[in-house]
Amino acid sequence: MRLFVTGASSFVGAHFCSLASREGFVVHGLHRNTDLQLKGVVPIRGDVTNTRPSPGTEVVVHLATKVMARDARDQNRRMLDAVLSWGLPVVYASSTVVSWVRKNEYALSRVEDEDRLRRSGLPYMIVRPCAPYGARHPEHTPAHKESFHTLARMCHGWPAVPVMGDGRYRRQPVHVDDFNGAILRLVRAGAWGGEFDAGGPKAMTMVEIVHALGGKRILHIPRRLLKVAGPLAGLSRDVVSTFDTDDVVDPRPLAAASGLSPREFDPGVLANI
Repeated sequence: MRLFVTGASSFVGAHFCSLASREGFVVHGLHRNTDLQLKGVVPIRGDVTNTRPSPGTEVVVHLATKVMARDARDQNRRMLDAVLSWGLPVVYASSTVVSWVRKNEYALSRVEDEDRLRRSGLPYMIVRPCAPYGARHPEHTPAHKESFHTLARMCHGWPAVPVMGDGRYRRQPVHVDDFNGAILRLVRAGAWGGEFDAGGPKAMTMVEIVHALGGKRILHIPRRLLKVAGPLAGLSRDVVSTFDTDDVVDPRPLAAASGLSPREFDPGVLANI
């Protein structure tokens, strides 16, 4: 089966392309600015909005997204416009933020895109990862730092790790190979119309995650202060405004549909980030 993967040069995208290739898929990976040289993957340089899938493509796996950009909502909308215009079955990697009670602009863009995909008339499936993590890809360095990699470096090298608020808000980290592996199994099974959340088997508070990664001390930062200082560190006020929201999912439907049970959180894979 031939896959056309957008966002192939991202952390999740590079891991997805490599895993799909190892499992026998023909993979063409669309990348924009970061070189992509992955074994078994055909790199295609271009932008989602002005590139068409390779001839013979059977499924589009849409991993490309914008999170921090000021116009992220508009960019995500235009990318999905292009993907839908191709008229092919679509696997859409959304986000568990669609279920948050307090939604920022990024979450609203995901909600809008999911609704448009449902109305498109195309075969589709939606898989929403919660806090994907994993080791660096041995053949690729993405242009944008993965949030878990940044956190791991803080835990390993900083005397105290900054955490917004009390740190009791929860995440349910999913290993990148479990997320990607589940998608590939769903594609093989032709599970069109399915919508699934992808998370690990256990929800963890941010404090628990920091300690698991080796962080010894935590510096609690008030949200109002982080909203001011966050942009200096690349965090928009929009993102900061909802960062202390619980992000907890039920991984059982995806496990049942794919036959792949998510592994426990393994901080060891982030030890050498």
